[in-house]
Amino acid sequence: MYWYNSMRVVDLFAGLGGFSAGALDAGAQVILGVDHDPVPLKLWSANVTGGKAVLATLGKEELEVDLPPPSPSLHVHASSPCTDLSIARGRTASTDEVDEGVRVLSWCLDLVLKRGDHSWSLENVSTPKTRAVLTEYVSKFPGRVAFASLDAADFGAAQSRIRLIAGPPKLIKLLQEMPSARRVSVREAFALQGLVVPAPYFKNQTKSRDGTPCRRSVEEQAFTVCASHALTWVEHDGRTVKVMSAQDSAVIMGFKASWRLAKGSRNAQRMVGNAVCVQMARAIMQAVISIETATPMPAAEPARTVANVTPTRVGPSAIGKQKRGDYRRLKKRIGTIEALVRDLHGSTTQH
Repeated sequence: MYWYNSMRVVDLFAGLGGFSAGALDAGAQVILGVDHDPVPLKLWSANVTGGKAVLATLGKEELEVDLPPPSPSLHVHASSPCTDLSIARGRTASTDEVDEGVRVLSWCLDLVLKRGDHSWSLENVSTPKTRAVLTEYVSKFPGRVAFASLDAADFGAAQSRIRLIAGPPKLIKLLQEMPSARRVSVREAFALQGLVVPAPYFKNQTKSRDGTPCRRSVEEQAFTVCASHALTWVEHDGRTVKVMSAQDSAVIMGFKASWRLAKGSRNAQRMVGNAVCVQMARAIMQAVISIETATPMPAAEPARTVANVTPTRVGPSAIGKQKRGDYRRLKKRIGTIEALVRDLHGSTTQH
């Protein structure tokens, strides 16, 4: 269910536009997207109709782009780079790379606090390092900053994807209070896009205790979609069918089939894996709209099933039947009106 509101959104480190996609789904108006990489930015511009794309390097002392002034109707979101801060990358990332990731994360927090934005959010990986940074900000600004580690699966995503979400205390509290959505399986996510899963199972790059690859059924949620490598479709016996395409990964991330992706599987997978999960972004903006417009949160949408999203084919015969039915109903109404006129005329004549 979508509804219209006047909330405007600025998407910093916009990338492919996962947060923007969720904001649009929530009924907000995305007015600005900023990124230093022209490739995803051009795709963002193509996907977000009416939004202004600005090529600029964020994280510097001097902001290279003019942002709209703070307003109750403006939400600023930032997804600062998280690759060097992730647990997987932490094994190989240098100290300088980790420090740079922390610096940019702090820069985003400083930006919205100095600007005095009424509504803002930040998304990054949830690790001891990032949580330590946010804990320090909470201690300094207890009434202005809060954070939580949230799983996109609880908001209707077809994958397990835990992320650190920061924002004003009211926003984080509302996100924590939201009822968990019904778990959506990979098969359901594909069916909702009119797609069929090519195999009954999929696996990631990790191994279980017995040394076999970790795998799940398509009747479950997916592992976290990564930027470095896609999941792999496999048979019951673990035999590889094929590696998931970037479009497959985009479906699991919540992007609609119409959302344009980059050319080249590696670039496309990197952009999809680095994006904000669309369902989580939508939940954030629904909470923001509820707070800023003083309206109650919309009731949780019942999870759609394949049955109630299957398109109904309407052919010429069906259209003809509809027209004939409309004609009969109209004729019946005219007859009723004529009868009332006759009764009224007869009554007047008698008097």
